[in-house]
Amino acid sequence: MSYELFISRASPYSMKIAAMMAYMGVEHRLTIQNALNRYAVIRRLSGRTMVPMLRRDDWALSDSTAIARHLMRRADVRRPLWMPEGIDTLSLLLEDFADEWMVRWMALSRWMHSEDCRHVERIIGGELSAGLPGVGGLVGSAARAAVVARLEGVGVSEANRPTLMASAHRTLEALELALEDGRLYLFGDRASLADFGIFGPLGQYGNDPTGARMLASSNYTRLRAYLGRFDAMLDGRVVEGQATDAPLDALEALMAEALGTYWEVMVANLEALHRKKRPATSEARLLDGASFVFAPSRYLNGRLQAWLEVMEDAYNARQELFGNEGSVLERAIIGRVETLAERPEAADLLAAYPGLGLR
Repeated sequence: MSYELFISRASPYSMKIAAMMAYMGVEHRLTIQNALNRYAVIRRLSGRTMVPMLRRDDWALSDSTAIARHLMRRADVRRPLWMPEGIDTLSLLLEDFADEWMVRWMALSRWMHSEDCRHVERIIGGELSAGLPGVGGLVGSAARAAVVARLEGVGVSEANRPTLMASAHRTLEALELALEDGRLYLFGDRASLADFGIFGPLGQYGNDPTGARMLASSNYTRLRAYLGRFDAMLDGRVVEGQATDAPLDALEALMAEALGTYWEVMVANLEALHRKKRPATSEARLLDGASFVFAPSRYLNGRLQAWLEVMEDAYNARQELFGNEGSVLERAIIGRVETLAERPEAADLLAAYPGLGLR
């Protein structure tokens, strides 16, 4: 069964799924969004104009995580993702960290640098105008205004620039460290869901002028090679191996970044939602001491619930989250959950996850 995947080459979520489908060997064709198919096809089938959208006849699915789950359930793929017990749990958490937090500093770098803005405006304008002369720039500028207005609410703002870019630099260093032993992907020589989640924002960052200059540093030689493997997938060339015993301790710095930033924002959001009157903005104090200001939302609360569900599912299936080699990672994560349990506003939330053993 062949699919059609609607994408934008400026969308981290689109490129995440495009690379994933190429790696898995799922038969499909790529269709670039434009002003016509956004409404005649994408909105008609999904109710939204967002990409990626996966289509087969009149069936359609949008949202990159939902599409990824759908593809992972297929039994006839050429290369299944590397998601054994333990790695599956960590991979799901890191995918969400990439989708929801890494994308923030990618977007800030893109939309707060004029050179990067012009670069992505040309891409989006060219796509939406289908290359019509003189139209692309106007369409791209309009798209930029709409995107910047939406980003402010999720904390992608000039005020948060130091906080987000400090996180970006730590994340790049953590990824380079994870790849230091020569593994091809995060968990060995076969790709997991987390790899594609991280490729989404990181690949976009590396394609923008500012990010490209950062990644050109000699500090990121392995990270550049890692991104190159995903670019090769999009051209039909898949690199993988059979080594699957890469130690999990290489991921400790990356998970520490997730717990020190994104987790703290989700917890601060929970506190804000439990006030008598929800504030227009709230502040999270990250573990490096930095402040992050954002608009509280039920969506963020749903992301916190998703993390707890992933952990509870793991404990319901086995005694450990990640296995013996992941004991440090497990202690770090459960330590954050135990701290959350001390907050009165978390009582009802955690009661819904008895499998975590916090009663």
